[in-house]
Amino acid sequence: MKTRNIIVTLECFVHKDGKYLMLHRSPDKSIMPDVWMAPGGKREFNEGLFACARREIIEETGLTIKNLHIRATGNGYLKDIDQEVFFHFVFAEYASGEVIKNPPDGDLAWLTPTEILNLDNVLAEIKQVGPLIFSEPKKVISYSAVYSDGNQMSNFELESST
Repeated sequence: MKTRNIIVTLECFVHKDGKYLMLHRSPDKSIMPDVWMAPGGKREFNEGLFACARREIIEETGLTIKNLHIRATGNGYLKDIDQEVFFHFVFAEYASGEVIKNPPDGDLAWLTPTEILNLDNVLAEIKQVGPLIFSEPKKVISYSAVYSDGNQMSNFELESST
């Protein structure tokens, strides 16, 4: 039996004044370089989901957040690096703080949902589920995705809750 290579991550969509904070990842990143996604990262050992979101957002953006809720969960397999990613998309409201200047992971920008979905190099999963996660606030979405190389998705399956 093959040993699974899994990391547990999250992306946190911070909402303020009708826009969401997005990260344009640096081109020198080893995973998903030059790709737009929400700020986030790996969950630490025995770390709760919302604690991880709060920690990652303050580390990566300088902001504090409130009113957290899960919008999507799923699994992605990155074939080119043989990495399985179990993740959550968390939504949160801005609470306080100023966005840090020159963050180490890339550039941060406040964008509307329409602007996010029209980005040239937005994470392929966001292209697929974005219309649902931005328009149906009470629904939690589950899906699986396979990436053949970088941000090139080769398979996507939205799971039904029925």
